[in-house]
Amino acid sequence: MFKFGRGSKRVVGLDIGSSSVKVVEFDHSGERPVLVKFGRCGLLPEAIVDGEIMDRDVVVDTIAELMEVNDIASKEVVTAVSGRAVIVKKIQMTSMTDEEAREAIRWEAEQHIPFDIDDVSLDFQILNRDADPEKMDVLLVAAKKEMLEARADLIRAAGLAPAIIDIDSFAVQNAFEHNYEMPEGAVTLLLNVGCFVTNVNIVKDGVPYFTRDLSFAGNAILEAVQKDLGVDYDEANEILESPDDDRRDDLTSIVGLVGEELAVGIEKSLSYLRAAGEADRIDRIVLSGGSSYAPGLRESIEKRQGSPVEIANPFKNVSYDDAAFGDSDPENLGPQYMVAAGLALRAGGQ
Repeated sequence: MFKFGRGSKRVVGLDIGSSSVKVVEFDHSGERPVLVKFGRCGLLPEAIVDGEIMDRDVVVDTIAELMEVNDIASKEVVTAVSGRAVIVKKIQMTSMTDEEAREAIRWEAEQHIPFDIDDVSLDFQILNRDADPEKMDVLLVAAKKEMLEARADLIRAAGLAPAIIDIDSFAVQNAFEHNYEMPEGAVTLLLNVGCFVTNVNIVKDGVPYFTRDLSFAGNAILEAVQKDLGVDYDEANEILESPDDDRRDDLTSIVGLVGEELAVGIEKSLSYLRAAGEADRIDRIVLSGGSSYAPGLRESIEKRQGSPVEIANPFKNVSYDDAAFGDSDPENLGPQYMVAAGLALRAGGQ
């Protein structure tokens, strides 16, 4: 959404999360994107908290190391932000041209966002003009300038150039749309469960009808595992990533209970859409993020929502050399790269 430069045939997506930094590079020179490189580097638990950079030097060094270890030569990257400093909202405006909308959006935004208008960068997309000749639906995006500038400075400090700064939820949607069929009229709930934030995006016919960030995320699962099993942070992480048979039932129960909090957030989102008359059901739920494979999470959401839940794979409809994944299964690795892949799938950085 927020552009800083020009793209190229190779696009690098850089996802700076709270627990790790991920990178994906695609070559767009052919008819189908080709996965060139991908990788991740873990971050110390307190380096980034709830989207706020707490230890800038550690994050900068981690980004630089990630690019070097994966031998990524490109200096331009596409990255994304999320959290409390980002507002995504669908609004109605009087029907007008794109040029008129650009002039009016600042005033409209003042009515809908809780920030001083001078402190934010604005972007918008007209969603439709056909439903009502007098009105049009507009997707409004506002992000605090301070956060955008801090993210851009962080990337520059790592020796890179921010080509585009997007929104996490939109990157997830881009990865989903590239890799999956979307029947006309079907309503899809995209859930990207990160460490401190879960991105929620309800999409119909390519339009993000409702987008919000929930504070429930993977960290809540980690804390519950630590408390119930009496283990430290590192042990809880290891148990969740590679659960043995003896603990799988316990984990499923723990994660399932914590997952109820996520289900409550989902239901609040649905209630909003039902009240607005925009969606009365969810046809499918697609789960991504580093915590998506937590034992029992998918089953808990599926049971509560009554809609099929599948784990996302952003490499499903791209070309790649099997050797790139080594002994790992792309379907198992894929969910944690959903944001980075969605950013890199922006052909030519558009």
